[in-house]
Amino acid sequence: MDSPQKTRNNIRKRIILLFLVFFSCLSLNAQIDKDIKDYISSIEDSEISDEEKQTLIEDLFYLYHNPININTADDNSLKTIGLNDFQILCLKRYIKETHPLLSVYEIPLINGFSDDVLKQILPFIYVAPIKIKPSLRMDSIFSKGFHEIRLQYKKVLEKAWGYCRDDGKGFLGDNFSTNLRYNFNYYDRLSFSLVADNDAGEPFFAKNFKKGYDFLSSQLTIKNISIIEQITIGDYRLGFGEGLSINQNLNFGYFSNDARIKKSFSGIKPNRSITEYNYLRGIATKIKLKDFSIYLFGSYKNIDYSGSILTTGLHRTESEISKKDSNTEKVYGTHISWKRWGYELAATLFRYEYKYPITHQNSAYMKYYFEGLNNNIYSLNGSMPLFRKARLYGEFSISKNKGKAALAGVEINLGYKTNLSIAYRYYQNKYQNYFSSAIGAQSRNANERGLYIGLAYLINNSLSFFVAGDLFNFPDISYSASRSVTGIKFKSEINYDINKTNTLTLLAKYNNRPYDEVHTNGEKYPEDNILKQIQIRYSNNGLSWLILNLRLGYSETKTYSLSGNNGGFISQDVIIKPEDFPLSINLRLALFNTDDYDNRFSIYEYSMPLNFYSSQLYDKGLRTYIVVNFKINESMTLAGKYSLTRYQDKTSIHSSNDEINRNHKQEIAFQFHWLINKYKRKKNFNRNPQNNPFL
Repeated sequence: MDSPQKTRNNIRKRIILLFLVFFSCLSLNAQIDKDIKDYISSIEDSEISDEEKQTLIEDLFYLYHNPININTADDNSLKTIGLNDFQILCLKRYIKETHPLLSVYEIPLINGFSDDVLKQILPFIYVAPIKIKPSLRMDSIFSKGFHEIRLQYKKVLEKAWGYCRDDGKGFLGDNFSTNLRYNFNYYDRLSFSLVADNDAGEPFFAKNFKKGYDFLSSQLTIKNISIIEQITIGDYRLGFGEGLSINQNLNFGYFSNDARIKKSFSGIKPNRSITEYNYLRGIATKIKLKDFSIYLFGSYKNIDYSGSILTTGLHRTESEISKKDSNTEKVYGTHISWKRWGYELAATLFRYEYKYPITHQNSAYMKYYFEGLNNNIYSLNGSMPLFRKARLYGEFSISKNKGKAALAGVEINLGYKTNLSIAYRYYQNKYQNYFSSAIGAQSRNANERGLYIGLAYLINNSLSFFVAGDLFNFPDISYSASRSVTGIKFKSEINYDINKTNTLTLLAKYNNRPYDEVHTNGEKYPEDNILKQIQIRYSNNGLSWLILNLRLGYSETKTYSLSGNNGGFISQDVIIKPEDFPLSINLRLALFNTDDYDNRFSIYEYSMPLNFYSSQLYDKGLRTYIVVNFKINESMTLAGKYSLTRYQDKTSIHSSNDEINRNHKQEIAFQFHWLINKYKRKKNFNRNPQNNPFL
């Protein structure tokens, strides 16, 4: 029987929770959609590819419509919604040592959490008892499943040279691209997806070629069957440790504006992307035995090949089609991890094989690139808490040829949105691993040493900043450098919320990666290659139905042979979203003028809902577009986009088969999106379906 003191403490705690629930509801629910939009917009400046940004939007959308039970959520889902390792550790300790959460408004009471953290994750979570597990009965699956259908069409109005030539070297298909996506999800226990994609120029209706979509992908995932925590059949991605052994998943590691560089995702992730590379095809499973997790995976798929591996995914000409699926790739292995009290120790072992040998050009910097039929990868990784708010982590990996790579770091959580990260890496030039994707200044994790330090600091509710620097060295010759070079990357960002409706952001970066230059004496050796860039962003949403975004940017480059090349741009966005009308409009006008491609600006654009797109602004001209989004009903949405890029000093755009003999390029796009959820689980959450921030 509980003591009187313990009973009084429990009663006091329940009363506090009731007050938190009541008062938080008044303020938090009005903030939900704004917080999601802010989270999505922060993706733009992350040091990840557009494909990875697209993947994150897909994941957030999935969790928005399929919220996770915070008491049983896996680490990957918790990291997707923005929690770090320290917060996840504190959350699980609280659940285990105190009790499972009784309400989402209990979350700010946990060490490492706050009201601001709750506002960030609230749209993606709910609270239910741990023992509740949705049944896998067919009647329950079909009555409570969540369906999504998305059909997209894009077309460039001007015809490129590849569509016009008749010498047998042009494009065999029509000048439009299309893709179809179908996703079925049943809570967090079962999911099925089918993706079909056809790029512009690829045969779709053409004679003498396979009709229909060029790329097909599907997967079936089932979770929580006895000791089998997950099994995925079909296409999937893997990620373990810090990415030195294998990482095909999204990560915000390098120069992320939250200063968190530890890899965020591990394990098996179903592939729902239209990207035609960087995934595995076969079966993968996770077995849970107390504190141990055992991953087993096997993959066999066709790959594009021409001596080396091709990753464009384009099959538009007879030459490109002849290389399609011309080699096979086999991957199989295991990952075993032990986790307890916040400590983790793991080992990865896998092998990949090809039917035909991989070769490379006879370039000096490719001396240690992988060549041959097979390779073995072995790695150890681990992490441990330190002084409550810090985490040490690291990974060591070795390839079949005895090449080694190592990474170690510490991540310190000083408070909400306040982090300090330090990491050192050492990758030998002999290290060979096609599946490696850890932090680094090069696309290949080899021939590199580096020290990264980053700090993100929330000064108050209105002002925050981020600053980071990376000092790196390539010990051996590298691409564009015929000897060892040392360079630096620096990035900073200041965010100031002037008031509730006005936001100002200042971004700056400095890069110096020395390249070979030809000197007056005819000798070639590396010299500084400096890029300086600054951007100012201002946003105003004083009216509930109108948002105005203004951007200014300036860039400058300096090399041995060229000094003072620069560029600039200015853009204005007008976003109209009437509250009581199912139509929204996004408009942009951007003017740009750069001396060369090195001074280009990569600018996020509003595109089709659930799509990420960045435009490259260089040379001299203007870029404008209009996006119209019409909500047919609660479940169906139709969107359209028209864009125009016009150059002042050009008579043609692009080159080879992609060349357009005009000084402008126009593109149209349409998307139909249909959500089907008979059970309508969202009725259990305080959100307005008419104001979905993803659509």
